[in-house]
Amino acid sequence: MKQLIPMIAMLALVACSAVPDALQVPDDKALVSYKAALEMPEQVVGQPARWGGVIAEVRNTDQDTVIEVVNFDLQSWGRPQPSDQSQGRFRAKVKGFVDPMVYKQGKEISFVGTIGQPESGTIGEYNYLFPVLQVTNKHLWPERKEPTRVEVNYDALWYRHYWYSYPHYPRPIYVPAPVMKDDKQSAKQ
Repeated sequence: MKQLIPMIAMLALVACSAVPDALQVPDDKALVSYKAALEMPEQVVGQPARWGGVIAEVRNTDQDTVIEVVNFDLQSWGRPQPSDQSQGRFRAKVKGFVDPMVYKQGKEISFVGTIGQPESGTIGEYNYLFPVLQVTNKHLWPERKEPTRVEVNYDALWYRHYWYSYPHYPRPIYVPAPVMKDDKQSAKQ
């Protein structure tokens, strides 16, 4: 009985997933990476994938919406990790209308779907072969919040108390908290 309780607890933790419901798939191991789609585009057509990144452009047509995305690696829960190193771009084809005012350029997004035939296009004047994802589901991520800065004093506690009366006691460094957008507006008024 003592061994059964930890095993049940471990199974419950494994069954829980941090990946949003919209991005869940039956078998994560069957997903094709973006890199594999670049290296062998014809062999992976029709296979499942979970890709994401930052929206570069949204184009609505009569049949569907094409979202051009700057690809970035996904974290374990499916959120893109933007960096200064992009692996390239892909086109996500979504059935129906997607509002470009909601799905704005620069927002983070993740998709689940099947890989389609690659398409030729341009980025500026550069000819580019876009991997294509036929989207079955998508997740638009909320904007990231800026972390607040906090004063940290790394001196040992005994050092601070022992040298408290010493005239050259090192003073703590204070880092001001960032000014939020709302604070800037109220400061102008």
